Amino acid sequence: MSKKKISNSVIDTLLLSAGKSKVVTQTSRGTSKIENSEDRKVKIKILSSDIREDGENIYEICKIRIDATDGRKATISNAISIGSVFSNHQTSIPKMVDVNEEDSGDVSLAASTFSIDSKFNYVSRDYDNLQSSVDEWNLNSFLDNCSKDEILNFKKRKNSRVTKFTRGDRMRNFVIPQNTPAKFMSEAPYYVKIGLNDTIAGGISKFLEKISIYDEFLNAYLTSNKLDLKFDIQQDQLVSENSSVLVYDVDSFFNSEHELDLNNFYGLNQSLESSKMSYDLRKHLFKGFLKNSTETGFRTYEQIYNNIECSKEVLCYSIEKFDQFEIESAKVQNLYAPATTMSTSIIDTQVKYGKTYVYKATGHYMIIGNSYSYRNIKYFVEDKRYYATAEVVNRPFIGIVPINLFSSLKTIIQPPPVKPQVTFKTENNSTKEIQIYLSPTKSEIEDYFIPITQQDENQRILLESFYSKTDGKAKFSTGVGSGLFEVFRMTEPPKDISDFANKKLGEVRMSFRTTDAIFKDKVASNVDYYYLFRQLNEKGLVSNPTAIYKARLVVDADDAMVMLDTYEIPKRKASQPRIEFKSMMQIRPAIEQVVFEESQPALFEKNTLAGTLDQLVLGLAKHKVWDRKFKLRVKSKTSGKIIDINIDFSLAKNKTKEEF
Repeated sequence: MSKKKISNSVIDTLLLSAGKSKVVTQTSRGTSKIENSEDRKVKIKILSSDIREDGENIYEICKIRIDATDGRKATISNAISIGSVFSNHQTSIPKMVDVNEEDSGDVSLAASTFSIDSKFNYVSRDYDNLQSSVDEWNLNSFLDNCSKDEILNFKKRKNSRVTKFTRGDRMRNFVIPQNTPAKFMSEAPYYVKIGLNDTIAGGISKFLEKISIYDEFLNAYLTSNKLDLKFDIQQDQLVSENSSVLVYDVDSFFNSEHELDLNNFYGLNQSLESSKMSYDLRKHLFKGFLKNSTETGFRTYEQIYNNIECSKEVLCYSIEKFDQFEIESAKVQNLYAPATTMSTSIIDTQVKYGKTYVYKATGHYMIIGNSYSYRNIKYFVEDKRYYATAEVVNRPFIGIVPINLFSSLKTIIQPPPVKPQVTFKTENNSTKEIQIYLSPTKSEIEDYFIPITQQDENQRILLESFYSKTDGKAKFSTGVGSGLFEVFRMTEPPKDISDFANKKLGEVRMSFRTTDAIFKDKVASNVDYYYLFRQLNEKGLVSNPTAIYKARLVVDADDAMVMLDTYEIPKRKASQPRIEFKSMMQIRPAIEQVVFEESQPALFEKNTLAGTLDQLVLGLAKHKVWDRKFKLRVKSKTSGKIIDINIDFSLAKNKTKEEF
């Protein structure tokens, strides 16, 4: 399972000299990775470790021995830095894998995954029109508990909750609870669902919700000053070196007061009004929780030396929602979700139809790191070799660290319908008309979109941004159909589906409200016609085409009937065997040009060929080819290209010694 590796950029030179510090190394393939340093200038031995308590905080005094491999005092003094404070937050975060990615079918149940999908339930034109003048954060939310009937008919109601936009900017920063009613998901016309399955537990989030202090702590984390720490972050085979990360010191929460800005923050407990005494009590409970977490997750110096990773939990996930482009000026809303034990979901109903949003997800992890320093160094000589002892003062440092998880584009559209059902009929006495009955297919499938016209390319792009799948397939779903169908017809057998692009007869729907349609086509009798049909939804998106129907209206003296068959477009040859041109042509003299005539006069009364070779001829043909030139022209019937071949026919006479 791929992970993001995180280590502090500011390096402890003592651990570096001992080969125990994490550094960035470049590989021969132009990639980089975080791994242990290769220096072995000193050796460190743990002599003792004493865990102490300072008020409500624990810390460690660790005594160590440092030996220089070359026995020199300068090697030790150059390695150790007395008085400097080092931070260590070495850890790794599992990379979140998109479950809809083509190559993620083998994802383990133990892997961290995410999914993001647009869901469409029904069409409400009045609601779509209402959105144009309303900011997303003021649109209908599941908190409003509006029913489908209320959304469809809000214009007819005097006090509809759909049109009460009284929250102002409060939901620009919206904390979404994890108890979203499942019923509302079917009541909303459409929404975006983001699912996060993390292998890292969210115990801190659960505890903060339990004692009703989640809003205050999250608000303090978002608005307080933070420490600018430098990290090396490895993702796959590349490392972002010395990256600036703003880390929140959790201890600072207990030493300051934070009031919720309810004009720009919509938390979990909007109606909770507590006294200062109650708030202080909840703070005290939270401090006790952190102490328990520290005691179980605190790393000793020996564990730091051995590169044991920090303990961590998830506080929350944040989703930055942008309008089309991931730039600050296009940010629409910040959504927050408390992390649960395994699966966290974010339901975003505050979206507009037809718009494309970018969702950028960040995980906010509570990391129990360390802050330590060296003191009381003493040097000794043993067998003419120097060594030293020192104390390490090691304290826990709990910080909230934001880690980018993923970004994804999502367009809010109604999925195209499944291709319709088709039935051909005609009246017994009809001589010029075919009746075609069209009806929707009640189903939901995933399939490749098959474009026909140039305009279909726009729909293909929409479908790619609507669904997360990368295998090229889109979802087709027929809900409440519009009853509108496209009819294509040709009189010649199509060689490709695109041949229908300019053969659209038109669109058909009934004059009354129905999902079906009847199309009556005027045709000539005893002529083959090739039909193809598609259904449109209420937003104008088309289904995949039906099969191609070959129909003929057969008429005789007493009756008329439709002869119907499905037509398969001939498959094009993907390839053909290669034939060398030289194997297709052979040029040689005819047999009468090469036959040797034994009754030639030059052979009469001769018992040897000496002196007669020049007088002999080859062949019986009247017009011989020998010592003549010919031009042969070959022309391609398909490309028109021409090849000219010039041929010389020469007769070689190999004379013997007697001829000379």
